[in-house]
Amino acid sequence: CPRRVWVIYGRIAVTVGLTVDPSQYSEVVEKLRLQQAPVQVRIAAPGFQVLGQPQQEIAVLPDADSPPVVFYLHPEEVGHTQVSFDFSQAGNPLGTASVPVEITDYEVEAAPESRVGQALPGEPGVPAADRLLYVRFERDGGQSRLVFTLQRAGEVGSEFQPVPIPSDPEQFATELYGAPDALRRHARRAILTPDEADRQLRAIGRSLWRTVIPQDLRELYAAEREQWRNSTLMVVSDEPYIPWELVWPYGEPGSGWQDEDPWCVTLSLTRWLRRTAQGRGNPGPPGQLSLNALARLIPTDSGLPEAAKERDMLRALISERKLRDLGPDEPTWSAALDLLEEGGYDWLHIAAHGQFYDGPADSNSVIRLQDKRELTPQHLAGPEIEAHIHRQRPGFFFNACHGGRQGWALTHLGGWADTLISDGAGLFISPQWEVTDKQALDFAATFYGQLLAGQTVAQAVRQARLAVRAAGNPAWLAYSVYAHPNARLRE
Repeated sequence: CPRRVWVIYGRIAVTVGLTVDPSQYSEVVEKLRLQQAPVQVRIAAPGFQVLGQPQQEIAVLPDADSPPVVFYLHPEEVGHTQVSFDFSQAGNPLGTASVPVEITDYEVEAAPESRVGQALPGEPGVPAADRLLYVRFERDGGQSRLVFTLQRAGEVGSEFQPVPIPSDPEQFATELYGAPDALRRHARRAILTPDEADRQLRAIGRSLWRTVIPQDLRELYAAEREQWRNSTLMVVSDEPYIPWELVWPYGEPGSGWQDEDPWCVTLSLTRWLRRTAQGRGNPGPPGQLSLNALARLIPTDSGLPEAAKERDMLRALISERKLRDLGPDEPTWSAALDLLEEGGYDWLHIAAHGQFYDGPADSNSVIRLQDKRELTPQHLAGPEIEAHIHRQRPGFFFNACHGGRQGWALTHLGGWADTLISDGAGLFISPQWEVTDKQALDFAATFYGQLLAGQTVAQAVRQARLAVRAAGNPAWLAYSVYAHPNARLRE
C-alpha cells in the first residue's frame, strides 16, 4: 500500500496476503499461524471509495504463503488517514492491521510499499461468537461518526448507516454519563429511591439505543429479537469509552415491544478493541486463558473493609487450586513495578481505591497502592513489562472500589484497557464506575467460581452480574469485559 497518493488518481491497488515468513513483496502482510480454514479480511478506508466488495476471503495453505487478494481504492479526500484490515476466521476475530496513508493535493508517485503486520493468533476449536459487531470511529469531512458492521459466524459482514456523533467517543461518552453524575449527587442527598435510580439507569441505556445504534441495525434487531436473546455478541470497537453493555433496546412507537434488561443481561456480551489510540491494530482475543500464577495488588491500608476478604478469597483460590502465589502481600509502588517487570504472572487482580482526574485518556486514572502511592497506565511502558504481556497474554481484573460511600463516580479506566489490550492482554475486566467494596467482592467471587468451574468468560460474568443485582444498586451493570465471550481457562 503506498504511503502517499495524489487525490486525482483513478485508483490504487492494495494487496493483502498471509505469509509464513514476512515477504518484501507483500504490501500488507500478516504472519501466518493459523488453522487451515479461509480467513476473511475486510477493508476500511476513510478518505477513499472502496471499488468492489470490501470483504474478501483468503485461502490458508499448509506451510505455504496464501494467494493474496487485491482491493482497489479511489482517493476522494485530501489529508492523512488510516486504512485498516479486520481479519477473522470461522467467525473468530484474529486481529486488525492498520497502515497510515496520506492523500495529497499535489502530484506524488504512488509507489507500493511493504507493510508488515503482527502474527495472527489462530486457535482451532474455539467456538465463535454468534455475532461480531465492529464499530469504527471515523472523521469524514470534519464530521465524527461511528460505522457499524455486523458479522454473523461464517457470513459476510453487513455495514449499516453511519451514526454522526458531535465529538470524539470519549467526550461523547462523558456527556452521556451526565445522568450517572446526577444520580451520584442526588443519592448523596438521599433524593432518589431505588426505583428512581433504576429508571435513571434504564433511561441511559435507552438513550444509547436511540442515539448510537443505527436505525437499520435497530430494525434488524427488532426483527430478530428472539434469535439474539441469550446469544453471544462481541463488540469490537475503536474506543473503550462508550458503555455498550448498557444498550437497552425498545421498539418504535406502536410496535409494542421493549427489552426487560440491557444487552449485558439479555446477551452473553463482551467487547474488544480494534486498534490503539494511535491507530495501530490490535491482535484478536485468545480463546484460552491461563490462571496458574496469580498476582494481586490489594493494599492493606486502603480502609476498605471488604478488601481484606477479597484478599482472603484469592488466597483460598490459590490454596484450593494449587496456584502459584506471586503476592505481593504489601503492594508498594516498588513491589508492583518489580512484579510487572519480572513477569511470571498469568493473572493480575487489583482491589484498591482509584483516583480520577480530567485529562488525556491514558493519564486520568490511577490506582492507589500501599501508602497511597499511585500506579498509572504510563508505568506499564517499558520493554520487560510489554514483552511479558505480549508473550503470556495474561488476564487483568481491576476492582476500583469505595468504602460504602453512596452514589457513583466514573472510573475512567478506559486508558488502562487501551494500554493493556494493545500490549497483548487476553482479558481485562473493570467497572465503568465505582462500586462498593462489598459489591466488588461478591462480583469477583462469583466470577472466579464460575470460571474455575468451567464456564466461559461471558457465562461467568453474566452469573456475577445476577449475583449482585439489587433494586437501586448499579453494580450489576458497572463491569466492562474485554475478552472472547467463549474463552475458557486452559485445563
